[in-house]
Amino acid sequence: MRKRIIALRFGSSQEAAEFLSLVSEQMGDRVIVEQSGSSVKLIIPPSSGDARGDYDKLLSLIRQWRLSRQSPRGGVFKHSVALLLSAAKLRVGIPVSAVAELLQLKGFRAKLEGGFLETSADFEGAVGAAEKFSEKYAEALDLEAAPLVRRLAAVLAAAHDRSIDEVVEALKSAGLVKESEEGKLVLAVNYAEALKRARSLLEPA
Repeated sequence: MRKRIIALRFGSSQEAAEFLSLVSEQMGDRVIVEQSGSSVKLIIPPSSGDARGDYDKLLSLIRQWRLSRQSPRGGVFKHSVALLLSAAKLRVGIPVSAVAELLQLKGFRAKLEGGFLETSADFEGAVGAAEKFSEKYAEALDLEAAPLVRRLAAVLAAAHDRSIDEVVEALKSAGLVKESEEGKLVLAVNYAEALKRARSLLEPA
């Protein structure tokens, strides 16, 4: 089988380098990459064990990259969740829907739709939100609390740049979190209601 070549041009040499870094991470040595300024070549050698599969995966990566960076339709980007998690430096695994909640608290439009995070935040902003949430979520895992309490505390702590302890105290004072008979922190209302009511708890006076 002949080698397959995909030629692409990006907006800048930095963007091209970032894309090639992603390709190398996702495809390893199954793809040969070449860069000249903002132009790149992706080469699938004849020796590839699954040339067709590798070619299809490359096309999928290109599509996901473009959706995350092209001028958004209706003011909304479509960030591939797989691409987002690959780019983010996460301390612990995270529920991606919580990233959407964090972005909403920060004033962005955001929702999960299929395998995409649709948001008015650009790719770098979405990656930053994922990393910030992961940092706070890692801290929240030390709480003697139900999973949804940890998630809520991490979302609010990331949104308002507060410590987990500060957020938990605020939630307790507002009656949104309570201690169970076993001494574990649990929600006093359902999660959606707690998130809605907690939005203004940590705003500056």
